[in-house]
Amino acid sequence: MQSVLVALVGSSVKSPKYYKTKIGTEISTFLYGSGVNDDNFRVINGDVLTGSKSRPDGYLGFYNNTVTAIPEGDDYELFGWSKPIFNKISTTRALTFSWLQPNKKYHLTTNTNGEHRAFVVTGQYEKVFPMDIFPMQLLKACMVKDLDEMEQLGLYEVAPEDFSLTEFVCISKQPHQQIIREGLDLLHKEIG
Repeated sequence: MQSVLVALVGSSVKSPKYYKTKIGTEISTFLYGSGVNDDNFRVINGDVLTGSKSRPDGYLGFYNNTVTAIPEGDDYELFGWSKPIFNKISTTRALTFSWLQPNKKYHLTTNTNGEHRAFVVTGQYEKVFPMDIFPMQLLKACMVKDLDEMEQLGLYEVAPEDFSLTEFVCISKQPHQQIIREGLDLLHKEIG
């Protein structure tokens, strides 16, 4: 069995550090050794943007070299959409004042601050997308399963991880990486 170097990180970990362990080891063997700040936290097998949700007694993924623990965002504000917000990060200037303090550090959780809704065209995806393609149009083509449009918009050139930042800034709360994965799977099944 091959040994790997795993980073235990996240705002819920008291002392982030590296562990030398085996592939497929149980996460709890090194998770509780570093101490966890919260009682209610989420373990992510991988990094925050592209990792998968796991349980503390789950196992380290074969390709993962990071385990992240962040607070579970299961707290909701009544009428949170109607008042100015000072303690949340935002890429737009709508109802938040995060742009007044550009160097402020935020305590991020898993809370999406809203539910899934229709795509809102804001132009935010293009600002954070790492390639020169049209991410919004590609996502919509994948959602309606239009194979010709997916090919023309460059689905062969992307991976689901490329859409991690667009998913983070999405005000529509759409699962971009999942949509792209399903589009790639459909393309592979239909075309080969």
